[in-house]
Amino acid sequence: MKKPVVKALSITLCAILALGGLGGTVYAMNAAEENAPAPTKIAARAVSSGSGKNRKDETVYVLARADGSVDKIIVSDWVQNTRGDDAIDDVTRLTGIENVKGDETFTLGGDNACVWDARGNDIYYQGSLEEELPVSVAVSYTLDGQPAAPEELAGKSGKVTIRFDYTNSQYETVDINGKQEKIYVPFAMLTGVLLDNDVFSNVSVSNGKIVNDGDRTIVAGLAFPGLQDSLGLDQGTLDLPGFVEITADAEDFALETTVTLAANGLFNDAADEAGGFDGLDDLDSKLEELTDAMGQLMDGSSRLYDGLCALLDSSNELVAGIGRLTAGAAQLTQGADSLSDGAAQLQTGSAALSQGLDALAQQNAALTGGAAQVFQTLLGSTNAQLAAAGVQAPELTAQNYAQVLDGVIASAGDSPAGQQAAVLKASLDSYNGFYQGLQSYTAGVAQAQAGAGTLTQGAAALKNGADSLSAGAGTLYNGILTMQNSAPALIDGVTRLRDGAMELSDGLKEFDEQGVQKLVDAFDGDLGALMDRLDAVKAVSERYTSFSGISPNMDGQVKFIWRTESVESQN
Repeated sequence: MKKPVVKALSITLCAILALGGLGGTVYAMNAAEENAPAPTKIAARAVSSGSGKNRKDETVYVLARADGSVDKIIVSDWVQNTRGDDAIDDVTRLTGIENVKGDETFTLGGDNACVWDARGNDIYYQGSLEEELPVSVAVSYTLDGQPAAPEELAGKSGKVTIRFDYTNSQYETVDINGKQEKIYVPFAMLTGVLLDNDVFSNVSVSNGKIVNDGDRTIVAGLAFPGLQDSLGLDQGTLDLPGFVEITADAEDFALETTVTLAANGLFNDAADEAGGFDGLDDLDSKLEELTDAMGQLMDGSSRLYDGLCALLDSSNELVAGIGRLTAGAAQLTQGADSLSDGAAQLQTGSAALSQGLDALAQQNAALTGGAAQVFQTLLGSTNAQLAAAGVQAPELTAQNYAQVLDGVIASAGDSPAGQQAAVLKASLDSYNGFYQGLQSYTAGVAQAQAGAGTLTQGAAALKNGADSLSAGAGTLYNGILTMQNSAPALIDGVTRLRDGAMELSDGLKEFDEQGVQKLVDAFDGDLGALMDRLDAVKAVSERYTSFSGISPNMDGQVKFIWRTESVESQN
């Protein structure tokens, strides 16, 4: 469903968006020669009408003095031979016509007729025309609040105001609901000025935008002369400016060329994209929907603000938690470092222990072998003594000596041989105990040697793990510390976001009160009159397609470009 009110408002929005492309026009015009450039496909927007007609795109260059008064007018026309005609019937009031891009010739006839021998080509030509312009530009200056001529300003310093006033004199008288009304061609006036930052500072513009590239400030202003009257709108409802005012502090005043573009195509494009200004049957309901939507939008912005306030409170708790986490991470890092140091000491001690046990284990065989040899010597000596005493007994070994000597003692009784066998057995028992203990000792050394090797390997693994833990704990601490250091920025960001949400909420309320509600209140019950005027403006705009003349068999559009002369300091 169509939304006529939104369409009407989009006219203004589209024109404002067009400011984005004005900077390039300003640069291009400042770089141009004194005479206007020949028309090219860049100078005029090539748009196929879709009607099967040839098309004329016209650019009117106005070379003006610093106060906006006209010095010279040059008109450039681009006739697009859409149909590829051999001959094109044109209409023009230009004098001094010159083909600026080809060698095609023309023949002039009565009633400003001009027939081009096109041979299927587009025609690019220019000429002069001394007629009153449909819209004029007047530039005035003040210095510290006092009017000043541009030549008087050169080289002066102070607070400067440059004002561009636009007068629209192109209108038709149209019958609207039985009343004759003046409907002006809806020219959008876009003025661009380049200000040297060495000369100008603290720049502001009444209705437009400013871009500063560091060396120069680009000022682009927008106005709609006559549109307020055409629509019959009170300025308290919707203010469509008819001037642009630039204010700045100047040091040694000097002003480069200014450029102003006037075109009614913006209005036509906006109306076409919106689908025209019809569809009034549901307009009241659409305004109600717009009002409801604004209410929902404002409620949403309020909830956004409340949510961001809650987020800010939670962010403070988060910062406190990050502080505790940082302290814990610091303790973990210290503990991991201590563990790493202890593991290093353990690794060193276990390695030394393993080396000592290796040295002891290497003596095990010699110790047990020597002890066994001594045992055999003692047994042999005992065998000899028994034989000398006349005792018949089996040869003693480490395994049977105790049993054999017990038998000798039992059979000899209290005889000297029994007492000698008892002493002999006690000595062998004592040595056997030593021998068995020695074997246990060497076995223990061997086991300790193996355990020390395992301990050394475990200590090395523990050291590696402790080092990794220490490194990881350090990384964790550094990360948490970074997070802690970033916490103030988080708080600041959430605070800015909350403040921005408040500004958004306030802005929506102001827009609703000053814009939507005023629009609803102003046209309640009389929206048809506004739509009738919009339709009339669109019709008048579509009929104004040329300044110098155009054939009724052509589509066309026209734009005007003013270039004022510069104001140069004499210093």
